[in-house]
This record gives sequence, C-alpha cells and structure tokens, in this order.
Amino acid sequence: MSTPNCPVDHRIERYVVIGNPIAHSMSPAIHADFAAQLELPLQYSRVLAPLGGFSQTVRALKAAGVRGANVTVPFKLEAFGLADVFSPAAQFAQAANTLKFQADGSIHADNTDGGGLCRDLSRQLQTLGLQLEQCQVLMIGAGGAASGCVAAFHAAGVHHLTVLNRTVGKARELAERAEAIDLPAAGGSLDTPPSHFEIPGAPVVIVNASSSSLNGDVPLIHPAWFERAVLVYDMMYAANPTPFMQALESTGLPCSDGLGMLVFQAQLAFEVWTGQSPNALETLTKVRQLVLAKAAVQ
Repeated sequence: MSTPNCPVDHRIERYVVIGNPIAHSMSPAIHADFAAQLELPLQYSRVLAPLGGFSQTVRALKAAGVRGANVTVPFKLEAFGLADVFSPAAQFAQAANTLKFQADGSIHADNTDGGGLCRDLSRQLQTLGLQLEQCQVLMIGAGGAASGCVAAFHAAGVHHLTVLNRTVGKARELAERAEAIDLPAAGGSLDTPPSHFEIPGAPVVIVNASSSSLNGDVPLIHPAWFERAVLVYDMMYAANPTPFMQALESTGLPCSDGLGMLVFQAQLAFEVWTGQSPNALETLTKVRQLVLAKAAVQ
C-alpha cells in the first residue's frame, strides 16, 4: 500500500476496500455514486493488501485517518479477528466485510453481505406480491458466503432455512448453528427432496451460495425444489446470466444474479459509516451499465 505524498483534506471522510486481488472491485464506483447522491465529501479507494500483511495494512490506514473499510477475499476472517465490537451478523459468521474505525481507536466489525442479499430478495419478491418472511429459503452451499447470510435470514424473519451441500456434514453443521439462534433449519445433500424435511408449504426462494458459477458448474439439486420455488438467486454476477441461471431458463422461474446483493450490502456499509442511506436502486442501474460496458470491451 502506498500513501500519496500530498496534503490531507480533513474535511473529506476517507474509506477504502481492502483485498487481494482488488483491481476488479466495483465498490469505488458504488460508493462514489452514494456520496454524490447525498452530496457528502467522501473519498473511497481500493487498497491491495499483501497476503500476510492485512493487519499491518489496517494499522497504516487507521494512522492515516481512514474512517472505515470494506474487506473482501481473502481477508474477511482476519478482519473479524482485528475487531473489538461485533454486529450479530459478523459474530455469527465469524467474518467481517465492513470495519468502522472509532474515534477511541476501537474497531467495529459488521457483515453486511447477508443483509444486502435480504434487501435484494425483498425487493424482487415484492414484485411477485410476496414478502421474505413468508418464504422458506433453500441455500446451496455451506461455506463462508452461506454462513454470512444466516443471521440476516433470522433478522428478516425467514420462515425456514434448508442448507444443501455436497459435503452433508457441513450442511447439517450450519443448519444446527442456525437453529441455535432460533432460525428453523435443516441440512442435507444436494439431491435431498423437499419432502425429506417435511417443511410447511411456504414459497421457496432458492439461493446459490456456492462458488459453482465461478467454475462454470451447475449444482444439481432435486427437481422437486423448482416446483415449489418462486425465485432463484445466484450470488455471483456477470454481464451475462450465470451458468446456474442459464440452466434454469427452461423452468420459467424468475432468476437473478448477485449484483443487487453487492450494491445493497454496500448501502448497508455506507449506513454503518455515515448514518445516511443512499438510493441503492439508482446506483444498481448505473453499476449494471458499467458491468455491461466492461464486458463489451473485453
């Protein structure tokens, strides 16, 4: 990390996103638009932290007057470990994607990924005349991305959570952790049918929290799940529909990628830092255009 050799304008609040790699991050464009909407003097930039050097990077940023940071792969676990105060979402996930550097030197950790997902799911369900608390969620995957959403599902009042994973033990472990915070849950293998869990007849929202779309794979779940589904969501995003979305085109189900989750989790982080809430839908439209424009020149 390098610090420009120029005077610091203390009227400008400075925030960053830390990761490795980080050049691809859309966060600076998102937060710049948020700040412009609200006419806030806010500066947001990318920081490439060396592997093994995350804590040193955070200390340097704090010393330089940075007010907070978003954290992306591979540092979310380390970010949680550096914090002094934790939101329930960060506490459950044992990982943080948002840090706020307090005036007393302490670090507040949050995990806004799940909250961002729930805001985007709620937005899309409203167009179908449904609310998230009426629904049960089928989550594919039991890794860090999945774990980061469980506390948000609980806060949103999700009816029931089912976790399906190739490694059944991990699915059941995450479901047990969800039950420990009073979110009704069950875990099983990918080919487990809905009837196995004897879940009440609430509408099903299917969320792919696995990394399958990064590899061009499609997780194969029991087809009966799609008969009960009202919305299918892939946390990954791209200019074109993800492989998971493409595989479901013939079902006619509403399908969405995770770009909205990205923008809404940023909105939550912005609220943590500033106490103000920008119009995420306005920003989402612009970010979608950026994604399409980048793909067109590649």
